[in-house]
Amino acid sequence: MAQHPRFALIPIALALPLGASAGLATVGCGGAGEQAELPGDASGLPPWDAYQRELFDDNIDPAAVGLTMDGPSPRADRYLRERAQTADVVARIRVNTVTVDSIGDASTYHLGIQIGYPTLTTARVPDRTFELNIRPSSRASGIAKAFDARLRGLTFIGFIRRFAGESGELEIHWHLAPDTAEVAAAVKEAVALGELSAP
Repeated sequence: MAQHPRFALIPIALALPLGASAGLATVGCGGAGEQAELPGDASGLPPWDAYQRELFDDNIDPAAVGLTMDGPSPRADRYLRERAQTADVVARIRVNTVTVDSIGDASTYHLGIQIGYPTLTTARVPDRTFELNIRPSSRASGIAKAFDARLRGLTFIGFIRRFAGESGELEIHWHLAPDTAEVAAAVKEAVALGELSAP
């Protein structure tokens, strides 16, 4: 997937080879019970409940990697609209590193991502690098297995949000959509609609 011409990057460490430990100063993202390395605590954050698991589903849209052209138009996708209005970060992102930990047949993938600037919405956190974990139970697991190291260098429009874990710890969950002008326009329209409807 081509880099967007306005995708400006902030310099970070060199990419790690596949199979190496993730060495970025990043935020831990993914499953329940994982402690994030983001300053602060989870007080006041929403739980990652059944509905939020649909919005921030730790998944990669199949269309974002060219696997399908099916699905609703971004402007008609109610999940996209709500993700855009509630995410802490909505931006073009690039996958800089792909590492994997395997135990038997079970593999956990770690995507070291970098946030493009400017973001598509006003970011609620200052972080510009994150680590997205794709566990065997994650919805994105099939795509991670199919693409493996080929995910490195791809760009997406990412929706990232903080949640309170069951034990009060901070968790990060996410969704990656196609990096297209249509998705970017739908994000901006959703944010504008949200601002108009705000009291």
